[in-house]
Amino acid sequence: MSKTPDQLCIHTITNKPWSIEECIHNYAGAGVGGISIWRNCVEGKNLRQINRMVNESGLSVVSYVRGGFFPATDIRDRQKAIDENLKIIDEAYQLGAPLVVLVCGAVPGQSLAES
Repeated sequence: MSKTPDQLCIHTITNKPWSIEECIHNYAGAGVGGISIWRNCVEGKNLRQINRMVNESGLSVVSYVRGGFFPATDIRDRQKAIDENLKIIDEAYQLGAPLVVLVCGAVPGQSLAES
């Protein structure tokens, strides 16, 4: 079975020097179907406006990257991570992203099971 560019999704980190606007324009212009948006690419931007730009370009937001980083040895640090991830979920919603990519693991001095 043959694959076509519209079945492709590109992460914005792949073209890190480009702005989100350049990513949207260039991916759509190349016939790419999906975009995974990294947080650093939209920091300080109007996320609903970015959502509109993506939709108008014909791209689909596949994911918002990245959340996670929950493990902590201190309860305050863990709560900070939870609060940050709640913010990330809201940002993903504003962008129309159906999922958030999480980075998980352990911290030094804490078992993987405990983390």
